[in-house]
Amino acid sequence: MGLQLYVRTLPATPIPIPEADHAESAWWGLWPVTYAPTWAVSIAIVLIVGWIVSWWIIEWRTHTKPIPNTRSTNVPYAILWISLLLLLLAFYAFPIAHTRWGDAYLLSKAIGWPDPALRLTHSWQAPLDVFLHSQVWLYFHAGMAWEDAIPVYQLLSPLAGLLYLGAAFRLACEQRVAPSWLTFGLLTSLGVLQLFFGYIENYSFAAAGILLYLWLGLRTIAGKTPLWITASALALTHAFHPSTVVLAPSLLYCGWHCLRIPQPKPRNNRQWRAVLLIILSIGLPMLLVGLGVVGLMESGGHGIDVLTSSDRPGGGDARPFVPLWAISTRWEHYTMFSWLHLRDFLQQQLLVAPVVLPSLLLVLIATLAPWYTKSKLDDAQPSAVLRFLLLAAFGYLLFTWVWNPDYGGQRDWDLFSLAAIPTSLLLAATLTKRFSDQRYLQAGTIPLLMLQWLHLAAWVYQNTLPWQWPS
Repeated sequence: MGLQLYVRTLPATPIPIPEADHAESAWWGLWPVTYAPTWAVSIAIVLIVGWIVSWWIIEWRTHTKPIPNTRSTNVPYAILWISLLLLLLAFYAFPIAHTRWGDAYLLSKAIGWPDPALRLTHSWQAPLDVFLHSQVWLYFHAGMAWEDAIPVYQLLSPLAGLLYLGAAFRLACEQRVAPSWLTFGLLTSLGVLQLFFGYIENYSFAAAGILLYLWLGLRTIAGKTPLWITASALALTHAFHPSTVVLAPSLLYCGWHCLRIPQPKPRNNRQWRAVLLIILSIGLPMLLVGLGVVGLMESGGHGIDVLTSSDRPGGGDARPFVPLWAISTRWEHYTMFSWLHLRDFLQQQLLVAPVVLPSLLLVLIATLAPWYTKSKLDDAQPSAVLRFLLLAAFGYLLFTWVWNPDYGGQRDWDLFSLAAIPTSLLLAATLTKRFSDQRYLQAGTIPLLMLQWLHLAAWVYQNTLPWQWPS
C-alpha cells in the first residue's frame, strides 16, 4: 500500500515508453494506479486498513476465549456466478483503447492488410491463435466494414476470458486447491485478466488454456479425469502459444503420479502395460496436435522452412534468451545478472500479481525462521497437488527470468504474465496448508486480494484511456 501511495507522488511524464528515463520506466509495475482518481484510491486504502484493524480488534478481544475452528468458509455459489457474469460484461464494456503493448499494432494491421498476398494468416509464434483471428476477420470484415483486426480481438478475447472464468469457477467449486473464495479471488484479481479486455495479442487463449490444463491436471491427480484429456488440453494450449511448453514437466509428473495409483491386479503383472498407457496418453495427443499444426502451416505456405528462417524463435535477432555477459544486438536490453534485469522481473510481478510472490516468500521465511512453531500440518509430506503446482509455477517463473523480451519488459509484460496463473494456485494451496485456522486465512489474505483488485481496476481504467504513439 505504501508503494501504491508513493508512486502517485512522482511527476507525470509525457512520453510513456520503456526506453525513456523517467518515472514510469522505473515504476511501470505500479504506474497504473497513478491514473486512478484520488478519491477511489483513498476509499480502497481505507477499506483495506479498516479490515486489518478490525481483525486486530477481534483478536485482542477474543484471544483468551476458545473459538471454534471453522473448516468451511466458502461463499455461496450464487455469488461466484454473479461475479463471473459481471466480469464477462466488463470484458466487453471496457475494451483496451490503444495498441501500445508488444506486437498489438502490427497484428491489428497485418491481419487486416488490404493486399491478400501480404496479409498475416499464419505464424509459428502462435499458430492457432493467429489463424483463428485471421479467419474470423476474413469472414466478417466485408459485411462489418472492418478496416483492421481490432474488432476481432474485442470479440474473441472476452470469449477466452469466459473460458478462463469457467475454469476458475470449477476450481473454486471443487475446492481442489483452497476454499472457493480464495481460489476464485486470487485468479480473478491477477493482471492476466487484462488479456480479456479486447486485448490485441496472442496470449488470451493461451491464458485460458493454461488454467483449463491446471484444473484438469488436478482432477487427474485426484483420479477423476483421464490423463489423455489433460494432455490433450495442454497440447492444444501449445498450439495456441508454444511458450506454454514450459508446463511439460508438470504433465510428466501427472503421468508419474498415475503410475503410483494402486492397480486392480498385482503390480508386477501390469507395470509394463501401465507405463505404455501413460506414454501413449501423453505422447499421442502431443503427436496428433503437433502434426495437425504442421499440416495447417504447410497448407498455408508457412511451413517448416519459414520456422527455421524468418519466423524462427527469438524475435528480431533470433536470440531467445537474456545474454549472460554482454549485449550484442538492439533487441537485448540487459544481461542476465544485472540490476536492470532484476528490476524488470520485479516490475513484472508488481504489474500482474503484486501480492503473490511476496506472500510465498513470507511463508517460506516464516517456515525457516528459528522462532516458528511447527504444526501438525508441517509434519505431513508435500501433497501431490503442491508438487504439481510447484513444477508448473517454477517452470514458468524460470522462463520469465531467462527469456529475452525484445520490446523490453514493459511492452512484453503479456508474454510473462502467464506465469502468475500457476504461481497463484501454488500460493492458494500453500496458504491453506499453513493456516489451519480459517479465521487467520481470511484475516491475512482478504486485504491482499483487495489490494490486488485495486491495482487491476486502476490498470483496466488506464487502458480504456486513449494513447497516441509519440511522433
